[in-house]
Order: sequence, then C-alpha cells, then structure tokens
Amino acid sequence: MIINRVAVDQFSETLQKVRNDPSKTKKVIEFEGNWEIGKTGPQFSTKIRSENGGEFLIQSDEPVALGGGGTAPNPVQYGLYGIVSCFAASFAKWTAMEGIVLNQLKIKVRADMDLSASFGIFKEPAIPVYECIKFEIVIDSEMSMEEIERFNEIAKQRCPCYYCLTTEIIPEIVFNKKD
Repeated sequence: MIINRVAVDQFSETLQKVRNDPSKTKKVIEFEGNWEIGKTGPQFSTKIRSENGGEFLIQSDEPVALGGGGTAPNPVQYGLYGIVSCFAASFAKWTAMEGIVLNQLKIKVRADMDLSASFGIFKEPAIPVYECIKFEIVIDSEMSMEEIERFNEIAKQRCPCYYCLTTEIIPEIVFNKKD
C-alpha cells in the first residue's frame, strides 16, 4: 500500500525488524568528494550511489561574491535542501503510517544569515551564521490543526537532519598529507 508516496507495508516491515533487533538501526553513510582544482565550472563534486537509482553526480559552487563561479547550487543551499527534504519525508512517512492522506505538502525554506565569520570578521559575542531558519509549510489534508501540530512534533523528533540542525555535533576532522 502506498500513501503519500510512502511504501507503508515496506516501512512497517522495517519498523518490526528494528524493534526486534535495535542493532539494525545503525547505518553508515560515506562518500568522497573532490575540490576541482585546475578545472572550470563547479568547485566541488562527488558521486553518490542510491539504492536503486544508480550513481548521481552532485556538484556545488560558491556564489561569485564568495570566490566561486555561481555555476551550481552552493553548499548552504544543499544543506538547507537536505534539512527540509528530510523533514518532509519524516512528516509524510509518519502521517502515511496512520493512514492520513496528504494531497499536498509544500515547504518553503528561508535562512537569514550573517556571514561575518565566513569573511573572517569576528564580533563579540560570537554571531551565529544562521540568524533564523524558517520553514513555511502548506498542507492540503483532512487533518485538523491539532493533528498537524502533533505530526510536526513527531517529524521534529524523528528527522535525522532536523536533529543535526538543532543539536551541536562536532565533526572529527582528520588530515592525511599526500606524499
């Protein structure tokens, strides 16, 4: 059964498997990208494999004002896309699991940014890069506003990218110098 473009039976089966064996919730995502030195066009590229769609070339380029060519989406756009698409998937998935049909789920994302730190201009106290991130969501469904709010909370709790946005996670950075 498909609801909201979610394979409900498949997801239900997965849920049962992870409830029976929580070790199945562990996953590693890994890919390698390259800063395209000596080329024109996008500055950074990687190839990412999907489960059934093959390999996708993903490229980014900084805006012209930040030293790039503006020839591809910039990394911030990709980051915001990842967050909002993950949130949409969580919302659609958990409404589908309760049999709620969404006729439309549309999200506009807006990020107000202060790029002082990106330019090496530091102010005290430190100014966050993101002053505000706003999701404006349009839903066409039979749900009441109370139900929408309930699923909003569920999506916020279960969306991995929303978690990354709202929780301090310090990446480990390891350099290996090429001989």
